[in-house]
Amino acid sequence: MLSCAALTFLSSLALTDVSALSSEVETGARALNAQTEITPRLFADLADFSGDAERLSIALNEAGVEQELPCIFQDIATDARLRMSEFRDADTEAERAAAFTNLRVLTDDAIQLAPIAASMAADSQK
Repeated sequence: MLSCAALTFLSSLALTDVSALSSEVETGARALNAQTEITPRLFADLADFSGDAERLSIALNEAGVEQELPCIFQDIATDARLRMSEFRDADTEAERAAAFTNLRVLTDDAIQLAPIAASMAADSQK
C-alpha cells in the first residue's frame, strides 16, 4: 500500500516537473525572441534556456515519455549553446543577423513543442 502511494507521489512530482519546465522553456524562448542585441543578458538568457531545455529532456525521460521529445529537447539545449558561440563569433552585421535568425528558428520550435511536451507527459501518466 505504501509503495503505491509513493509511486503515485513520484509520478505526480515528475509530471509537475515537466509542466513547470515546459513553461520555463516556453517563457525563456519568448524572452529570447524579444532580444535584438548581443549583450551579456542575451548570453545569460541563452545559458538559462539551454539548462531548462536540458532539464526538460531529463524530466520527460523520467516521466516515461517515449516519443522523440526527450531527444528533441536535448538537441534544443545543445543548439542553444551553439547559438552562443555563433553570437560570440559574429563579426559583421550579416553574421549577427544570421545568428538572430537561427535563434528565432530554435526558439520558435521550443515555443511550439513545450506545450506538447507537457501534454505528452500528462498522457503518459494515465
